[in-house]
Parts: sequence; structure tokens; C-alpha cells
Amino acid sequence: MRTALVASLLLSHAVIAASLYGSGSTFVYPFVSLAAYYYKAAHVTYQGVGSGAGIANLLNHLTDFAGSDVPIPKERYAPLLFEGKQVVHVPVVAGSVVVIYNVPELGNKVLKLDGEVLAEIYMGKIKYWDDPRIKALQDPEVAAKLPHKPIIAVHRSDASGTTAVFTKYLAKSSAEWNAKIGSHLVINWPVDKVGRGIGAPKNQGVAATVSKTSYSIGYVEYAYAVQAKLPTAALKNAEGNFVLPTPETISAATAGAAKRWICVLHAPYFYADSLVLAPGKDSYPIVATPYIIFFRDSPKLKQIVDFVKYLLSDELQKASIKMGYAPLSKSFRQQLLAELDQLLRR
Repeated sequence: MRTALVASLLLSHAVIAASLYGSGSTFVYPFVSLAAYYYKAAHVTYQGVGSGAGIANLLNHLTDFAGSDVPIPKERYAPLLFEGKQVVHVPVVAGSVVVIYNVPELGNKVLKLDGEVLAEIYMGKIKYWDDPRIKALQDPEVAAKLPHKPIIAVHRSDASGTTAVFTKYLAKSSAEWNAKIGSHLVINWPVDKVGRGIGAPKNQGVAATVSKTSYSIGYVEYAYAVQAKLPTAALKNAEGNFVLPTPETISAATAGAAKRWICVLHAPYFYADSLVLAPGKDSYPIVATPYIIFFRDSPKLKQIVDFVKYLLSDELQKASIKMGYAPLSKSFRQQLLAELDQLLRR
């Protein structure tokens, strides 16, 4: 009886020790959930609740790790350093924020947009699809089809890393947006005040709202545009070229970013900033590398690190392409793996 009881307790302990709980970014949810399904060394549960909620859950010790499209905001990171807490950020894949639209007259024709025009739309200053500032960016056959219909601007209603990355593009493109609004997880959207904005939760919510709302525009992680069968705009990059999101154009944007990486124990603010409007004629302009974030002193450090290593494996990185992401470069992943090994030795 005693032997059976001890065996039962040991088994229960093993199950608990091999369970990991994470939450956060819906941007990276398809990738992390696929990995969690196939991962055998631990039972991993990941909920896509948005980067802001994921970070809050981690800081409140409700989860073992967070997924976030952006580093922990500085105002929340500084107190952690003051308390002597070491927070680990590990980029796990590269992805894009895309602009989706529902303009029946355009069919499958590609819309061209830049950051300044998008900022004017979300500030409520550009009201109609046939505005001269939009038409000026288009090929003639697209410009001729733009209707005189009000633009409905769809945005996230929750604390969102996707929003922070998207508004970073607007802030870098528009001096007025940068001065008045900036880039944050949560935005007080000017377009809402003029009655042409709609908030929706998570990437799925934005995609669904644009799908059912004619003459609307929104922003989501690329995989959600594919799932919803919505067209994506070609966006103006730092070199003045209009580029569509592909694994190649996403990888082009990440090519120089690794030079700004410090290490997993430093919040990568400069690295993250360099991914938006990255140099290069073929670079897609709104790129992020979602992070798995966790505490250095986590009692499950070894299990978390092992799962992150799986996310960085050749197998998972190759699988990411079919989901609309782009792999991190082999050399950058080797650097991250070495830093994770060093983390376990400290």
C-alpha cells in the first residue's frame, strides 16, 4: 500500500513538473500552439489573450512564460530591475503585421499604402476610399476603382503587441502621429472620436470584423489574413518600394537586426525598433520577432528553456514558413541557443 502511494505521489509530481503554462500574443499563437501540440518533453498550454494580458499574467505569477510581440514596456521593466528580477526575452520566429481591407470594387487587386496615409486614416483625417492621397499611391487601374465610400478603421480593443508594432510604423512615418499618439499596447484611437472606428479583441476579432464590414481596413498578423481570405496591402518600405509580406521580404527586414541584439537578459528595445522600417529595398516594413518571456529564477527554468530550444529548432523554423512566418537566421538561432545554455549554467 505504502509503495503504491509513494509511486502515485512521484507520478503526480512528475506530471506537475512537466507542465508549462503560458499566455499572451495572438500574433505568435499559431506557431506556439503548433509546437505545444507536437512537443513531447512537457505538457505545454498556451492561451492567445494578447501581449498585454500575457505580460500581466507573467508578472502576477499566474503563468510560467508570456508570449509578446514587443519587449516588456519600459515602465514595467524598470521596477523589475529595481527589485533584482532578471527577465529573459527570447525571439522565436519572425512575422509581419499586415494591413487588410474589404473594398468590394477592388476584387483581388493589390492596394498600395504608406505609413503617412495609414496614420491619416486612423486619425480620422482621410475619410473616403477615393481620397486623392490614397489614389496617388495606386496603379491607374486600382485608383479608378476606389469608391466614394467612408473608410471604417478597425483596430484592437485589447492591450496588443500587434498594435504596438503597427503604431510603431505609423510613428516612424508620421511626425504628427509620433508627437500626439506614439506607439503603445493600448491606443486612444482618434478615428473612434469621429465615429468611423471599430474596436475588436485579438487578431481573430479584427480579421472577422473586416471580413463582415464592407469598406473597412484593419491590421493583423499575416496568418490571420490568410485564414480569413482577406487581401493584404503592399506597404511602402524605408527605400520607397511597395512590398507585400512574404517569408523572403520578412527575412530581408531581419537581416541587420541581429547586430542590435545584446543578449537574452537584456530587454531588446533597440533590436525591436530596428525591425520596423528596416533598411533594404526588399524589406517588408512592419516586422516583429515575438518573444517568449520568463523569469530567470523560475523554478521551471530548465523546462522552459528546453521548450524554447524546440521553438528555435530547424524543424519548427521550417514549419513556420507554411504559417506565414519567416525563420530566424541559422547564425542568430545558434547565438540564442548558446545564450540559453549559458543561462542554465549560471
